[in-house]
Amino acid sequence: FFPFSPFQPFLNFSVCIIFQRNVGLLERMTRKIGTREDGAVLETQYKLQVDVVNQLGQRIEQQLQAQESAMSTMSRTEASRSRATHVKLTRDFRRVEATFKNLQLEVRRKKAVADAARREREEEERGRMEEMGGSGQARRMQMQIEEDRLNEQIMREREQEIRNINQGMHQVNEIYKDLAHIVGEQQEQIDQIETQMDDANVNAEKGLEHIEKANVKADQNNCIIS
Repeated sequence: FFPFSPFQPFLNFSVCIIFQRNVGLLERMTRKIGTREDGAVLETQYKLQVDVVNQLGQRIEQQLQAQESAMSTMSRTEASRSRATHVKLTRDFRRVEATFKNLQLEVRRKKAVADAARREREEEERGRMEEMGGSGQARRMQMQIEEDRLNEQIMREREQEIRNINQGMHQVNEIYKDLAHIVGEQQEQIDQIETQMDDANVNAEKGLEHIEKANVKADQNNCIIS
């Protein structure tokens, strides 16, 4: 799709590749619509992706038109050779563009089916409420449904909070482990310093004893001489 051509100054090859890849991304999103992965997030991503593809398509359209205009200034031989490449590029672009349009139609079809199913469920629910008789009972039923939805939402939020707390506790535990390791290493150094200080005190006391003994011997010698 979109091979290299002498129109490189007009038609950016990377734009064509990006266009095709973005249509591929849109196709993967389309497969998820109507499944359990469908929701507000997917809908937002789909709309953004459609905008991206539209912008890329408009850019390629402009570049193809620029190629068409450029061929009018070429010699007959160059124009003939460039025309064949231009036709190939245009055909490949239209093929991917058709895929893009078909994906949009498929999404609209899926949404129409989902809307119809939702309306059918609402009708069935309304019918059950009417069969139960009495507007008061119907309101209680509706309130119960809303309460169940609220409880479900609260459960999901609590579950997320619990996961966050567990993650935080895990991080704190890792920090305590690191601190314990650091303190353990420092304690070994402190023990070594205390041992060296004790050895130094012992050596100092021994040295002092030697000095005192030497002084005593010196005093005795002085007495003998005198």
